[in-house]
Amino acid sequence: SRGQLTVALDEVKLAIAADPNLSEAFNLRGLIYANLGDEALAEQSFRRAVQLNSRDFDTLHNFGWYLCQRKRFPEANDLFAQALTVPQIRDPSRTLLAQGVCQALGGRLDEAERTLQKSFELDPANPATAVNLAEVLYRRGDFERARFYVRRVNAQAEVSNAQTLWLAARIERRLGN
Repeated sequence: SRGQLTVALDEVKLAIAADPNLSEAFNLRGLIYANLGDEALAEQSFRRAVQLNSRDFDTLHNFGWYLCQRKRFPEANDLFAQALTVPQIRDPSRTLLAQGVCQALGGRLDEAERTLQKSFELDPANPATAVNLAEVLYRRGDFERARFYVRRVNAQAEVSNAQTLWLAARIERRLGN
C-alpha cells in the first residue's frame, strides 16, 4: 500500500518459500506483478492461488478484476460469479460493483444495470455504485433514473467531483434542461 512493490515482492517470495501452499501469498504476488506490469507472472500467480484455494473470495475478486482490466470480460464475469457464491464473502456489494462495471465495459448494459442495482441495494451509501449505475442508465437512455442516482452523489460535497458533475450535466441536457 506504500508503493514499495519490490520490498513487498521479496516478502511474498519468502512467505511462498516457507509455505508453497499459501494461496493468499500467490494472490498478493499476483497483485504485485500486475502493478509492476508483468502480466504473465501476475496471471500465473492468480491461477496458482485459485488452484490452491478455489473458494478464496479475495483471490476470485482480484483475479476477476485483473481479467476485466485486460478486457477478458467473460472470464472475469465467471470469476466474479464464483466469488459471490463463497459463503464467507465479507462484502458482496464490492464484488457486485466490480462485476457491474466490468459488464458495462464489455457492453452488456442490461446485465450491468441488474448487477449494479443489487450492489446499490446492499450498500446504498456507496457513491461509486451510484455513479456507475447512473452512467449505465444514462447509456441506456433512462435519464430520469440516472438523474436520481447521480443527484445522491452530487448532494455530498465530499464525494462529488468533476466526473459526477459532468455526468449530471449530460443527463440534464438529455432531459432538455
